[in-house]
Amino acid sequence: MARYDVIILGGGIIGCALAEELARRGQRVAVLERGTIGSEASGAAAGILCSQGDLTGPDALFEMCQQARRLYPRWIARLQRRSGIRVDYTQRGVLHLVTTRRAEQDMLRRARWQRRLGLRMERWSPSQVRRHEPALDGSYVGGFYMPGEAEVDNALLMRALAQACRASGVDVRERESVTNIVVRRQAVRGVKTDQASHDAPIVVNCLGSWASMGGAFPIRLPVAPARGQMLAFHGPKGMFRRPMMSDRGYLVQRRDGRVLVGSTVEIGQGRRALTYEGIRSILCGVRHLTSALDACVFVDAWAGLRPYSGTGRPLMGQTIIEGLYVATGHFRHGILLAPITAKIMAELILHRRPSFNFSPFSPCRFNT
Repeated sequence: MARYDVIILGGGIIGCALAEELARRGQRVAVLERGTIGSEASGAAAGILCSQGDLTGPDALFEMCQQARRLYPRWIARLQRRSGIRVDYTQRGVLHLVTTRRAEQDMLRRARWQRRLGLRMERWSPSQVRRHEPALDGSYVGGFYMPGEAEVDNALLMRALAQACRASGVDVRERESVTNIVVRRQAVRGVKTDQASHDAPIVVNCLGSWASMGGAFPIRLPVAPARGQMLAFHGPKGMFRRPMMSDRGYLVQRRDGRVLVGSTVEIGQGRRALTYEGIRSILCGVRHLTSALDACVFVDAWAGLRPYSGTGRPLMGQTIIEGLYVATGHFRHGILLAPITAKIMAELILHRRPSFNFSPFSPCRFNT
């Protein structure tokens, strides 16, 4: 039986970020991943770090996103040093396109309260959008540019994070599935897997869409998969100067010319499958904004499963069982929220005094 201070279930970006944080703070940590590191939602994302455009009010999730954005540059720099892997992180802003007057009014309201909080959001007319993004020759009524937003190549980020975990002494155990959480007298004692038993006084569930463990997790976690389908094309470098989002989809161009286009939101769909309807909706949505992809070469397509909690908010904190914690349900903000989730969960686990009040995300509200 292997013994650890903390066992983390799930090798996505949330689990690996927390493992690296805890290991830096002197903990013996294991990550148990049924597949390979970053092979689920973390590797399937587009890497747009949007902390403003898709949040509707100044609530706890919004504040958490702002803290994550502030942490990101130093977090990336540390992972690059620890791993020796260069992560493509850039802050060139995000352009949110609006295609209807109603959507424009919604964004105007959003811009007003965000400006009161000191955040930048510029309103662009259609002619200003075309001047800044000549490839956007489609139909839209305007855009809202958020210069403080950023993007990251999430595939490179996961490689760097996995290497940083190993360099910090984390026992990364791939292709090992957890079958049972060992609980005695309302306190966690470890886990059993399809290969071994592992002892630890602290277990953190970072299993994403599979957090309920098929009903085997000791408490109720209302998390379901939300499938997102994506397409990739290759075009001239610099065709799109910044990531773009709208109610019809989003696109982001990598440095090597790849253009990632997505994405569907299919709640309750648990198969990583591509469908005709999903592909059609993506292509029609993007074609409404630009014809530039007509001359691009199709290179890839995939689907990922985002963990959706029913409210769009994550589930984070200690459960009603001593030593059993949860960090899942980050939905569309998992890549962005990884550094702040790791920081405050580590503070909670080690000191019981997190620097951020995330009680609105507590899993206990479903198990009282």
